[in-house]
Amino acid sequence: MVRKILALFLTMALSLAFVACDNNVGGGTAGGGNNTGGGNSNTQTIPIPNLPQIEENPVSDFEHSATNIGDIIEFGDYNWRVLDIQNGKALIISEDVIEYRPYHNEYIDVTWENSDLRAYLNGEFYNSFSEPDKARVPETTVINNDNPEYDTPGDNDTTDKVFLLGIDEANIYFANESSRICLDTNGEPAWWWLRSPGDGSYTAAYVRHGGLVNDYGHIVYSGNGDGGVRPALWLNL
Repeated sequence: MVRKILALFLTMALSLAFVACDNNVGGGTAGGGNNTGGGNSNTQTIPIPNLPQIEENPVSDFEHSATNIGDIIEFGDYNWRVLDIQNGKALIISEDVIEYRPYHNEYIDVTWENSDLRAYLNGEFYNSFSEPDKARVPETTVINNDNPEYDTPGDNDTTDKVFLLGIDEANIYFANESSRICLDTNGEPAWWWLRSPGDGSYTAAYVRHGGLVNDYGHIVYSGNGDGGVRPALWLNL
């Protein structure tokens, strides 16, 4: 009888040991899974080309009540569309074409870094803002990617106050062709420059009148067919 009781207790002890062991293994696996899942559950934001990564909860504190992407705000003498809000800054682009200009003043191979349009936007155009407005425009590191279709080199990255969107950004920040359509000062649909190179370094990409991104490009200087200018910049909120 004693042996049977001891055997029974031994069996029960072994069973409890197996259960405890099994629970520990399960708990360890679940814990590992939760840890791994916790890491993977954090939204991995794909970096926007040439721009900082978007925060999951963007800061929205603009004095003109521009609390949402897509809002139209006034800054300087122009209306601007808010494309992005992050890290206390808003990425804005002029709602319409502000003027017509060549990408460069000579018909030669050129990139955004050396273009006359870049020099104008970061010089005369930027300096047209008031001092308080200029103080709200931070420098931006602009990564000049190669043309995605023709592999034309985008050349060196630049540091700009004001810039043009690139091909990637024009595709990312606008939902479709109709959303890229803009007007000139006469109220007519206009095509507008992008900073990315076209099929060769003597051309630059652009957005057509109907909103299609043309990565083949337009010659940088034609003398009689200057493209529309839609400046973009980051604005401190």
